[in-house]
Amino acid sequence: MLNLGIEKVEVYVWRRQARRAQFLALKRSAGRNLAGIWQPVTGKMERLESPFEAARREVLEETGLEPRRWWRLERTTFYLDARGRTLVALPLLAAEVGPREKVVLSREHSQWRFVSAAEAARLFLWDSQRAGIEAVKRQVLRGGRLSRALEIEAEPGAARRRTRG
Repeated sequence: MLNLGIEKVEVYVWRRQARRAQFLALKRSAGRNLAGIWQPVTGKMERLESPFEAARREVLEETGLEPRRWWRLERTTFYLDARGRTLVALPLLAAEVGPREKVVLSREHSQWRFVSAAEAARLFLWDSQRAGIEAVKRQVLRGGRLSRALEIEAEPGAARRRTRG
């Protein structure tokens, strides 16, 4: 029997630099599962957390960033867990940070860089992550009604208060 679970989130953090969008790519540290691969922010949901709450917490924990705007993407990735027993739904979100924000990495990652969408697509391992970048380009970066409809109203500083207090 196949189970369905939602246990992780994936966040495409981006910034505008010279009127172009750049995506944050994180390189997994040595000694970790999938060491050396580049990826967007990903993480596990904690008990009773919503996907947005988990995304906000994970971005802060992994990068030290507190995005100024958030979007839920229409796209959700589905994959089988390593044992092939659970079909996992992975909600995708996008988050914008300022052009001069500084990344402070957790031990989970050894390097970071902001890159073009094309470079992020070359760096990321999974086809689903390349599709995530395309979803951000279509649903968020183009602006308009869809982008406004998908935007999440976030309480400023909520992740910091929960994490530190």
